[in-house]
Amino acid sequence: MNLKHLETFHHFCEFMSMTRAAQHLNVTQPAISQQLRNFEAECGVKLFYREHNQYILTPAGEEVALLNKRIFSRVAQIEALFEKVRKSTQERLWIGTTKAYACTVMPDLIAEFQRHFPRVHVRLSEGNSADLITRLRKRKEDLVVVARTEYDSSLKAMPFAQAEFVLVARPDHPLAQQGAVSIQCLAGESLIIREHGSGSRHAILKKLRQHGVTPSLVVESESLSFIMEYIQRKMGVSFILSHEVEHQLAEGLLKQIHLEEGTIVFNADIVTRRDEPMPPPMRYFLKIAKRS
Repeated sequence: MNLKHLETFHHFCEFMSMTRAAQHLNVTQPAISQQLRNFEAECGVKLFYREHNQYILTPAGEEVALLNKRIFSRVAQIEALFEKVRKSTQERLWIGTTKAYACTVMPDLIAEFQRHFPRVHVRLSEGNSADLITRLRKRKEDLVVVARTEYDSSLKAMPFAQAEFVLVARPDHPLAQQGAVSIQCLAGESLIIREHGSGSRHAILKKLRQHGVTPSLVVESESLSFIMEYIQRKMGVSFILSHEVEHQLAEGLLKQIHLEEGTIVFNADIVTRRDEPMPPPMRYFLKIAKRS
């Protein structure tokens, strides 16, 4: 069955006029007439006839018209749903970010974004990189800020920021009493680190493995506040992004341990789903993020 013919018959029954059906569908009246003839030929059933300058449906035509009305009522509901979804995606922006940027970079970015899109509802979620990528794939986020890794072909990444990890400990920690030390000194050292799935955890352990270092992982936590408080109370060490520990270093609560091999670099990307329509709010957010 040709669905285009079914649609033509539906609008013909709606107006009981080929001329008005043609106007509604923006085609010529002869085109409507031809489609209706083709539809009857295809079905092998007489659906209507003309009598005294008016069209009358046959019993079969009346049944088809009734079913058709239900079908296209559903079609209208589907179209309304699509329009609602399209409108909602233009009126909201769901952003997922790692904890490293939630309190530092994101407030300024979102504030600038909302100066241009004040009516767009922004929702900011925090999580580790692995969880955020999963949320993006499941369409629970529109874009995510994560530690750089390898992405599959369904995702598209834009470089966002680069930061450095610094190794910190209590001021009275033995390593903090020395000048620059080798990364080899961390072998067997009590290391407090982020949880599995964290991009920072991956970057740190990768760097240590490159130098053949296996630290003793004493505590794992997704809470940066807990990690810093724990270090201040115990004799452990931790790699923390430099901008996250500025206050503690300035106040003398923690002390940086300089490494001969240099700092560990943390690269972050903004990741979106590839080959999907991008609403104007998202395009603008990416624009200001790119120049930040």
